[in-house]
Amino acid sequence: MAAKPNAFGDVRGENDHKALDGSFYEWQDYRTLFESVDRFIVVGRRGTGKSAITYRLSKMWADRRTPVIKIAPAEEQMIGLRPLAKMFGEGLSKVRAGIKIAWKYAILMEIGSQLLSDYKLKRQIEVDSQLLKEVHSWRRMGETPIDRMRYILKEFRNEFKDEEERIAELSAYLSVEKLTEKISRIVSDSSLLYVLLVDRLDEGYEPDILGTGIIDGILYGTDEIRSSLAENFRAIVFIRDNMLRAIESEDKDFTRNLESQVLRLHWDPQELFYMVANRIRYAFGVVKESDVKVWNSITANELHGREGFRRCLRLTLYRPRDVIALLNAAFYQAQRQGRSTLVEEDFDESAKGISLTRFNDLGKEYESVFPGLRELTSSFSNGDAKMRFSDVQDIIASVMNRSTLSVAEMQHFQILGSPQEVLKALYGIGFIGIYNKQIASFVYSHDGKRFEKSLAPDDVLMIHPCYWPALNISGFELTQNEAEEIYDEYEISIESQSGEQRRKILGQLMAELNTIPEGNAGATQFENWCKRAIEIAFSKNLTNVQLHANSNATQRRDIIATNQGGGIWRRILDDYKTRQVVFEVKNYSSIGVEEFRQVAGYLGREYGSLAFIVCRDVEFGLRKGGELDAFREFYHKGIVVVKFPAQQLVTILSKLRNPEKVDAGELAVDRLLDTYVRMYASGQSDVPNSASAGKRKRKRKRSSRS
Repeated sequence: MAAKPNAFGDVRGENDHKALDGSFYEWQDYRTLFESVDRFIVVGRRGTGKSAITYRLSKMWADRRTPVIKIAPAEEQMIGLRPLAKMFGEGLSKVRAGIKIAWKYAILMEIGSQLLSDYKLKRQIEVDSQLLKEVHSWRRMGETPIDRMRYILKEFRNEFKDEEERIAELSAYLSVEKLTEKISRIVSDSSLLYVLLVDRLDEGYEPDILGTGIIDGILYGTDEIRSSLAENFRAIVFIRDNMLRAIESEDKDFTRNLESQVLRLHWDPQELFYMVANRIRYAFGVVKESDVKVWNSITANELHGREGFRRCLRLTLYRPRDVIALLNAAFYQAQRQGRSTLVEEDFDESAKGISLTRFNDLGKEYESVFPGLRELTSSFSNGDAKMRFSDVQDIIASVMNRSTLSVAEMQHFQILGSPQEVLKALYGIGFIGIYNKQIASFVYSHDGKRFEKSLAPDDVLMIHPCYWPALNISGFELTQNEAEEIYDEYEISIESQSGEQRRKILGQLMAELNTIPEGNAGATQFENWCKRAIEIAFSKNLTNVQLHANSNATQRRDIIATNQGGGIWRRILDDYKTRQVVFEVKNYSSIGVEEFRQVAGYLGREYGSLAFIVCRDVEFGLRKGGELDAFREFYHKGIVVVKFPAQQLVTILSKLRNPEKVDAGELAVDRLLDTYVRMYASGQSDVPNSASAGKRKRKRKRSSRS
C-alpha cells in the first residue's frame, strides 16, 4: 500500500472538515467560547485552531437551529476595503470611527437578511416597507457581507468631500440608529439568538495605521451591536496575535475599553496529548479508551507514555498545527521504511525535513529582494541558538567581507551599510529574535517590521527555532512559555519591509544631495556623500574606497579606490593601466582646464591614465568650449579625465533600488567611456556651453514676446 503523506489530516482546519467532525477535541478554550458570553475577541497565533473553532461552533449552533452569520473575507476583499477606509483620513481614530459605523450597518443588514429568510419572522420585515426595501437592496450589492459593505462605502464616498464630515454624516446617511432600533425590537420579540462568527481578518491585512484602524473599527462596531441586541446576539471575532499587538500599540483606549473582552487561545501539553489521541483514533480506527494506550499503539517503547509525547513536543511550538504536521511527516517516514510504529528517529528526521523546507523557502522567496540572505543565514550553522549582539555582529561582518560574494550580494551589503542594519533586515524577515527584558521573552518580527531601537553588545538574540534543525543547532530546548511567545508563519511570504529597507536607504542618500550646499560650506559633506555613493554603485569591482588616503602627500587625491579588474573596470585596467582609481570631488558646477590639469597631475604609475571628476553640474556630458577643449587637450597627451556629475550617481542609485539592476553603475561607466572615445575625442558635443545656452534661452524669450 502506498504511503499516505497526511495520515493525521490536513494541517489547516478549514481544509479538513471531515477530520474535524471525526476527531475534534473540545479543549478548555473552546468550551469557554461556547458556554460564556463574556469575551468576543479571540486571539491566537497561526496554527492554534482559530479556523477549526469557527467551523465547529458554526456547526454546533446550526445543529441547534440557531441562525449563524459567518464572515470569512478573502484576501482581495480586505485589500479592497483599504482604499475606501482612506476616505475617513489617515489617523487611526478616524479610520476606526468610519469603519465602525459601516460595519455596524453591515451586521444589522445581515441580521435583517436572516430574518427575511425565516418563514416565521419575515412578516416582521415585510410590514416595514422601508426596511424591506433596504434588505432587498442590500442583498443585491454583492455576494458577501464585505462586498456589500464596500458597495455602500463606494456610493457614500462621493456624497461628501471632507474627511471629518464623512465620519459625522455616515451614520445618518445609513440611518444606523433607526435600523438598530428596528432590528433590536424584532429579534427581541422573536426570542431567538443570532450568532456572528468572524474569521480570516488576517487575509490581506497590513500592519500599518490603515490596516490596524480597519480591524479596530470592526471590533468596536461588533461590541456596540452586542450592547444594542444584548442577550439576542452572540459574536466571536478571531484575530491573530500580531494584529492585537498592533491595535494595543496604536489605540491607547483599547486596554480600557475592550481588553477585558479578549480570550487568548492556549494549549498545554496535556490538551495537545488528548487532541493527538483523538486524531489517532480517527486516522487508524483505534478503539482503546485510554489516551496513553492509544498513543502507545503507534509508537515504539522509547516514546511510550506522556513523557514520550513530551519528547516529541520539543520539536514543535506547542500548537496543534505543528504537532499534526510533525506526526504526518513522521508517519510518512515510517511507512516508507515499511513500519507502522513510530520511532524517535522518525520525528527527528521529519523535524529536520520540515525545517530544511522552510529554510530553503526563506532563501528562495527573498533572494530577489535580499541578495546575500543565504550566505548570511547559513553562517549561523552549527552554532548556538542564543548569542550576544556583539557575537552576531561579528558573524555578519565576516560574511559582508567575503571575497566570494556575488556583485549583487556585495552591493546589497554596501547599501545596508553596517552589520546592525543587516541584523535589522534579518529580524524583519523573522530569522532572528531579540530578548525583551521588560516582558522577559524573545520578540520576533511581526509582518516584516524592522527593529528600530539601538542594541547594546550584551543584548541577547536567538535564531528562530523553526530553523534550528536545518542549521544543526542543538543542545538547547525551549520551555512551553518561550515557545508560545514566538510569532510564526507557516508560509514564507515576501514582506515589503525587506525591499523597502533597501529603497529607503537609497532614497535617503539620493535626497541628501539636495541638502548639501555648493561651495566650501558643503565641501566635506559632499566628499562623504560621494564616497558612500561610489562604494554602493561599484561595490564589487572597486574596493578599499578611501577619502584622502594620501592626506600627507604633496598631491592629495580626494577619493581613491582599488580596481579589482572586473566588468568595465577590466577595460579601464587593460586600456589605461589604472589600478588605483581617482575620483576628484568638486562641490561646484562649472569645471574647466584648471580642474582637468589638476587631475591629470595625479596620474601615472599605479594611477594609470584615467580619472574622474565628480562635480555638481546638471549636465552629464561635456559642454562645448572649456570642458570639451580641456578634455581633448589631455586626451591627445594620452590622459582621459571623465566628468562624472553627482546627479549621474543619483541616477545609478535610483536604478539600484531594484536589486535586479545590480550592474547599473557598470553600464553607465561603459556607455560614458564609449561616448568620450567616439565623440568627445573628435571634438563633437551635444551639450552647449553655459554662455551659448544662456544666449539661446534669452533669444527664445525675445521670440516668445514678439
